[in-house]
Amino acid sequence: MPRPDRTNPPVDEPRLETGRPDFGLSRLQLDAYSGEQLYRQLYRMLRAAILSGDLAEGEAIPSENQLRDQFGIARTTVRNAMSLLVSEGLVQQVRGRGTIVSHRPISHSIWNFGSFTELARRQGQRPVTRVLEHQVEHGELHLVRARGLANGEAVTWLNMDTSWLSLELYPGLERYDFAEQSLYETLRRDYGRHPMRSELLLTVVPPSERLRDVFAGAHVPGYLCASGDVLDGDDRLVERTSIVYSPAVQMKFATRWGRSTAQLPSGRDAGEQT
Repeated sequence: MPRPDRTNPPVDEPRLETGRPDFGLSRLQLDAYSGEQLYRQLYRMLRAAILSGDLAEGEAIPSENQLRDQFGIARTTVRNAMSLLVSEGLVQQVRGRGTIVSHRPISHSIWNFGSFTELARRQGQRPVTRVLEHQVEHGELHLVRARGLANGEAVTWLNMDTSWLSLELYPGLERYDFAEQSLYETLRRDYGRHPMRSELLLTVVPPSERLRDVFAGAHVPGYLCASGDVLDGDDRLVERTSIVYSPAVQMKFATRWGRSTAQLPSGRDAGEQT
């Protein structure tokens, strides 16, 4: 077994200078003799604190020096853990503020479902939108967009989303160009409606000529689709939506098991219905 670069320091726990220094990380330790690499252990600890809400949206997590001293690990170990969190959109590194939590937990929904434009920008990427349909039907704006990320001149298309929005709630919304503007930013800024949560059903939809065209001719038996309602903080309907994802997209889910599930009687499988 390889010898660890450094062992854990004595449990003389220094105070971690975060927004809430008692969030629990100071009581945790890394296992230098585990088969799991130290940076992945640290990444899992920080990720769990973010997903549980112990580290809240907009809160600074411990600095690189604090984590290095707390766990007795190298700077590169901390940086590798941070890199994983950044790549997943759970944190962002802000000049002058440090590493800031950017994940808002959403119960029973896709991890980080929300504004495609805002999420891409937080991750330092350039979002691109192509409007496929933009028309008024029965008092609603029917909007279909292909969404992707630009890499130089090339664009990787990641999803196609369809929105139905009431023009009674959003008079004049049909005049906006949503190839250039974020829909959710517009709803917040100009209409005071803040999308807060979603209730979505996951299904598989068959391929169509449009989907094959958007996703560059990918030949698959079906595409993952999330459809349902987007609501504001008062549970008022903001938007009806349907989002079809490219086969290149990886979906991640966070599930929390309760004690009643974890302590099933012997012989009963956790997936068995009663």
